[in-house]
Amino acid sequence: MDLAASRRSRRSGILLFTLFFASIILLISSRLENEYMQSARGAFADLAAPVLEAASLPASMARRAFDRANAYLALFAELDRLKAENQRLQQVAWRAQGLERRISQMRTLLNAVDEPALGFASGRVIADARGPFARSMLLNIGAEQGVKAGYAVINEDGLVGRIVNSGERAARLILLSDLNSRVPVLVGPSAARAVLVGDNSSTMTLQFLPGDVTIYPGDEVYTSGHGGLFPRGLRVGVATEDAAKGLRVRAHAKMEELEYVSVLFFESPILVSKEADELISRSHSREENKLSGAAESEERRIRAAIRPSSRTR
Repeated sequence: MDLAASRRSRRSGILLFTLFFASIILLISSRLENEYMQSARGAFADLAAPVLEAASLPASMARRAFDRANAYLALFAELDRLKAENQRLQQVAWRAQGLERRISQMRTLLNAVDEPALGFASGRVIADARGPFARSMLLNIGAEQGVKAGYAVINEDGLVGRIVNSGERAARLILLSDLNSRVPVLVGPSAARAVLVGDNSSTMTLQFLPGDVTIYPGDEVYTSGHGGLFPRGLRVGVATEDAAKGLRVRAHAKMEELEYVSVLFFESPILVSKEADELISRSHSREENKLSGAAESEERRIRAAIRPSSRTR
């Protein structure tokens, strides 16, 4: 028994020494860069690749089957979620239809006038005139496209500003953050009236807020339509709290990334009255010009009639 045990231990020792020696040889040969070693590595890789691929095939198949099973089980959870969401949306749709019917009935009872649909023209920002006292941009659309001074300018995020000057093929707008910008707005769920005032910074301030109204960060700000300059309900921004400046409003539209905007053709009473005054003044001037021309022609006729009589005398 002792002899057999010693032989086994001797064989295991020789095997360990052989493996250790072979590992040392392989480690040294891996550092050698010659053609024989590279060809040997390539031949060994060619021989080992099919074996490794065959050995990894069952594992990859099991992994795919496991992923498919997980995806299949996740489909049931997704289906349950979609069913619940569909039911909730159906309830919201029924509630919205009921509210629409009630609003329609109330508008009929009040004999309310529907607001006209707004036309618009879209254009591209071709110049950005920013400075310490101005926040304005130049658009490539003008009077030829129906753009007039006073029209509101929006993009996909909300209100951007308003047109202050319109040429034939270009128009200039001032941004909400401009120092001269004043926009009547409604703030929060209570629809508190205020005036959004720009100060040439990235955020705007609210003025003329009622004293008994509390505004919280996150409250939505949208146009009130007060004064008739802007349509009611245009998204403007959200209220934020600034540690240094207090309550501020951050616009939804990213003013530094504006490229394409749309000009709303909103004929406010202010603009209409201005145009009416201009038309009236033009008609008055035309009438005055006609009367003065008629008087001058009559005076010339009388003088021409007097001159022959004086000559005969």
